[in-house]
Amino acid sequence: MDSGAPRQSTAAVATALVGTTALETTAPVEATPAAATAAPVAGRLYRQLSSFGVLLLTLSCLSPVVGVYGMGSEILQQTGTGAAGLFLIGIGAAVIWAMVYAELGSAYPYAGGDYVGVGSILGPWAGFACLALWGIILGPSEAFFAKATSVYVVELVPALPPQLVTFCTLGLAVAISLLAVRTSAMVTGVFLGIEMLAILALLGAGFWHPVRGLASVIAHPLLPAASGAMVPVAIGVLTTNAVSAVFSTVGGNQAIAFGEELANPHRHMGRVILWACMIGACATGLPIIAVVVGAHAPATMFRSAAPLTTFIDSIGGPIAGRALSAGVALAIFNATVAGLMFSARLLFSFGRDAIFSRGINRLLASVHGPSGAPRAATCAVGLISAGCCLFSSNALLVFISGLVVYSFALVSFAVLIGRIRRLTGRPGYWRSPLYPLMPSLGLCLAVVLAVADLFDKSVGRPSLLILGGMVAVSLLWYAFVLRRRPGGWTPRMG
Repeated sequence: MDSGAPRQSTAAVATALVGTTALETTAPVEATPAAATAAPVAGRLYRQLSSFGVLLLTLSCLSPVVGVYGMGSEILQQTGTGAAGLFLIGIGAAVIWAMVYAELGSAYPYAGGDYVGVGSILGPWAGFACLALWGIILGPSEAFFAKATSVYVVELVPALPPQLVTFCTLGLAVAISLLAVRTSAMVTGVFLGIEMLAILALLGAGFWHPVRGLASVIAHPLLPAASGAMVPVAIGVLTTNAVSAVFSTVGGNQAIAFGEELANPHRHMGRVILWACMIGACATGLPIIAVVVGAHAPATMFRSAAPLTTFIDSIGGPIAGRALSAGVALAIFNATVAGLMFSARLLFSFGRDAIFSRGINRLLASVHGPSGAPRAATCAVGLISAGCCLFSSNALLVFISGLVVYSFALVSFAVLIGRIRRLTGRPGYWRSPLYPLMPSLGLCLAVVLAVADLFDKSVGRPSLLILGGMVAVSLLWYAFVLRRRPGGWTPRMG
């Protein structure tokens, strides 16, 4: 989800790692090859991750189980067997997403993520607009995941108070995020392995003894009526939920924020994003398809408040269902940890780019020497997220769900212009095939998602309006404060 941003409701909702040399472990990211051998410099992150390490962290941010049990469950309830075809569409959209972000990330693999590349190509105003979008959703997104974790923990242990579980979840996630990045990545890698076992369990249960063919469920999507009989799904319902399937399958751009800790990022970042996006999309979409083709009592499952739990109970009994619920809780917690690490690097970049006052900037841009982690930025994200936990899950969704539309439109346009200006796709960088097809399709997809959000009165429309208004205010800050500084303001690259 995480798009980087999640769009699931909380009701549903290996450690081989680094293999870098000692030199790579201690050297900060620099702009030139010669600087790669320099001693650690204050305010700079250190190269200590391999491509596989960044891949683990990115997949943990995506958390496929969250997509399956969150949005996937809702789509199953609303579209029945039609969910299989919708998630195939989502996987197709993820290909476009991956190609666009891989080209931008390969050219601009910096801790600021999207906004560094967007600002370098389209101009500082566009970069600051992108920065503002991410700044707005940092706290709400982490709070959303912490609250979602508490839902499943309390389901397993009803005596626990949900609010206490939420804050304990967030506190433990912050503690893990404060460790050296390799240690944190190893922890999230273990949790990710458990999460993937839950995905494999769903795949095995669905595909082992399929009841219906994939072609038939795509051609004739059915949903149980009030009488229990299976009836065709309305086209309007399929269209609305197709957009939701896209939201829950795209992602992988989170890898960019770890670019300053990745060895040889210009060479490797594009492939990391591609792998993360496609693994995440398949791990989200294929389990839903498996459940659709393998459900023995579709009417009962699709009408259940928790269709995936009902499916597993029917295959392996209630114990298997509770075990899978525990796996879901662990997966969401893992996403909270990885998301905090991602958000901390963004906030670190905000300080380094001098967005706030001098004292705050110095604090946020500081790096803990022994661990190489931006600990001040990590604690700041934790405190902001703790405050956001006081809001309802639905209110948090309103703040974060519109991010995909705005950020994807900016990134797609940046890649479209970047190739023309020879700022992306340069020799040694990853480049999307069939240019300008992919960024053009990305812009079209952003428009489709925006239209769908405008028709969603409960979450999508208010999210677009609120985020749009806050970005407009941030551009006033850029125009009247940052741009008037001596030398102006531009995103800093490393």
